[in-house]
Amino acid sequence: MKRNLGSRLSALRGTGEIKTGRQVAEELEKETRKDLFPGEGRVEETAYGPCYFREQQFPLEYRHGDSTLAGFLSCAGPELVLPARDESLCSFKPEKSIFIDIETTGLSGGTGTWAFLIGLGWAEESKFVLRQYFLRRPAEERAILSHFHSSISSYQAIITFNGKQFDLPLIRTRQMLAGLEPAEPHQHLDLLPCARTLWKKRLASRSLRSIEETLLHIKRTDDIPGAEIPEVYFNYLRRGDTALLKKVFHHNTLDILSMATLLERVYCTTTGRLAKHPAESLALGSICLETGRSAEGIEHLREACGHYPDPLAEEAALKLSFHFKRQGRWEEAVKIWEEILANNPFSISALVELAKFYEHKEMRFQTALDLTERALIQARTNRGTLPGIYSEISIQALLHRKARLNRRLSS
Repeated sequence: MKRNLGSRLSALRGTGEIKTGRQVAEELEKETRKDLFPGEGRVEETAYGPCYFREQQFPLEYRHGDSTLAGFLSCAGPELVLPARDESLCSFKPEKSIFIDIETTGLSGGTGTWAFLIGLGWAEESKFVLRQYFLRRPAEERAILSHFHSSISSYQAIITFNGKQFDLPLIRTRQMLAGLEPAEPHQHLDLLPCARTLWKKRLASRSLRSIEETLLHIKRTDDIPGAEIPEVYFNYLRRGDTALLKKVFHHNTLDILSMATLLERVYCTTTGRLAKHPAESLALGSICLETGRSAEGIEHLREACGHYPDPLAEEAALKLSFHFKRQGRWEEAVKIWEEILANNPFSISALVELAKFYEHKEMRFQTALDLTERALIQARTNRGTLPGIYSEISIQALLHRKARLNRRLSS
């Protein structure tokens, strides 16, 4: 029986139906020597061994979604400070910036996660260059990280999407584990916080894929889901499978091109070069007020106020009224509350604010009581409330106000 089994195994090895560990290793070694992208792939020697990368070039007039790649070159720094909430970007220069996006063996980060594909994109003369470093085998990691570091060191800023939380910390970890100097850019523009700032109230998801489809009008075809990417790389290491691996490169290419388009969209939204959605006007107005840019904030909020019956118009109006209230500009605040009620008679927030004003500033207790009773009716029927705008309103608080006003009227 043993001899029969042994002879059968020998026969299978001879036909190639099963392979020894050495045979598998030799085949994988041959695969890694192949150029995945003939004419685009290059191998350069470094102090740490060979480094493989693929390089593509796109004309700056190349259209990706609604825009061309050249659009991001007009995105100067001062206008990006606001959505990014980062004053250090005041001197940001797009022509001295480089886009970075990575594909990894997992989403948890940490020392057990590799960045097996590091994509870079930058403008050079009349073209957009896209380079992708690929980890053909783990032993080449130091070479790739070293070459990557030298490539980005001449740039003033890096641009990422969620790079502050994921991409850059992971790259730094891999560099430190490899005994290399960590990447420390002078400036870092992360487009995910910009997207969250501008479109939190407009988009249910601020993922790059969602932004592509809803704002940039980019429809991906034959793309690989991000969750499947780690397993594709592991299959490459185990069996030399490159069919799906090329889709990963394509996925990374689209991510970088979309970041360039997204940067222009963020810039144009902030500077008013595009007709703004009320959610964008509300977001910009809120940030301006928070950062002391009152005149701009008032202008943005007034713009958002003109979009009734959109609930965001009422939210913007309330935010503007609270700004005037803090400054003691009562006439302007009262006018806004009255305008809100003209558009929405069920607005509890406007009713309560007017009740406060007439009780404490005008001493018109009957008017304040009438407004409070109207607010109570709405609170009891749960009509017309704005969640999160005036969350401290409760039936108990309104009843307490009503009782106090009744005492004042009877005294």
